[in-house]
Amino acid sequence: MKLFVKENTSFIVLHIMQFIFLYSTFRWLDVEMVEGNIVYLFLVSLFMLIIYLTYRYIVGRSCYKWLSNISDWKDVKAFLQMDVISPLLRTFKEGLTRQYQLLQSEKERSIQEKQEQIDFMNRFVHLLKTPLSALHLIVQDREDSDGSEEMQVEIVRMEYQLNMILTLSRMSSFRQDFYIQTVSIEPLVYEVINDLKSHFIHHHLFPSADVHGDATVLSDRKWLKFVLTQLLTNAIRYSDGGNRHIRIFAGRQGDYITLTVKDEGVGISPQDLPRVFDLYFTGANGRKFGESTGIGLYLVRKICDELCHRVSIQSSLGVGTEVKICFSASYHPELTK
Repeated sequence: MKLFVKENTSFIVLHIMQFIFLYSTFRWLDVEMVEGNIVYLFLVSLFMLIIYLTYRYIVGRSCYKWLSNISDWKDVKAFLQMDVISPLLRTFKEGLTRQYQLLQSEKERSIQEKQEQIDFMNRFVHLLKTPLSALHLIVQDREDSDGSEEMQVEIVRMEYQLNMILTLSRMSSFRQDFYIQTVSIEPLVYEVINDLKSHFIHHHLFPSADVHGDATVLSDRKWLKFVLTQLLTNAIRYSDGGNRHIRIFAGRQGDYITLTVKDEGVGISPQDLPRVFDLYFTGANGRKFGESTGIGLYLVRKICDELCHRVSIQSSLGVGTEVKICFSASYHPELTK
């Protein structure tokens, strides 16, 4: 109603000015006739104005209501399905329909191109993983040869980076891939430590795990393993060797079960800490360590959010970093969505 009044305000003002002009003209021509019929003339003019405005409002009521409440493209689709009588609104609807169709066409093309890029990336990564697996087996057969340890570390590092790329490309369809089950944290922790043993040895680091046997959570084992692998890889990368320790704790704290990874590395500066979960953010450490990509912790946060786990981080420069994942001890209904 407000929009209708605003649109017709100028017309109402014009109508009033016209009445005043006619009244002044007739009064100048015949004063007695005007003074005796002024009320009648005013009521007739007002009646005709009300009839006209009522007709316009009825004809365009649905459109005025839509224009007043439009908030997203769902409302636009609703408008395109309306029947309009007004020539102006009909022309506006036709133009909007053409623009909407063009937008939908561009959207579909963009989605298709994005999917093609994801498919290409997935195929490319899988093609690279095959020769890497072959190299891994070759190095294992030549463990006693010079440089085999360094080659093993580099192969594992390449596999890790490829998995990062593959995971990032799959995040848009994450909910189609996870499977919720009861996961025991203890065997998962030792499995990841064993997978990264060549990294620990190469960097002269000592992993230690303190996991309570009853530490079981509802999660996706594959994605939880990826998260833990990412956290330990970061701890290794930024610990700088020197016979330091990387500690993993897991146990129940009240209504929650927590999994904590704590290192004795270089730490994160206070100004960088709020942004470490942002995509492609590397901060000051990214300029010191060439391997930083700004993807790993973003994926950790994204996966934990999708699985309804809480992740937090604390760090001090020169002391180390502590990352904690908090699991609800009860089943979370959002995991079934």
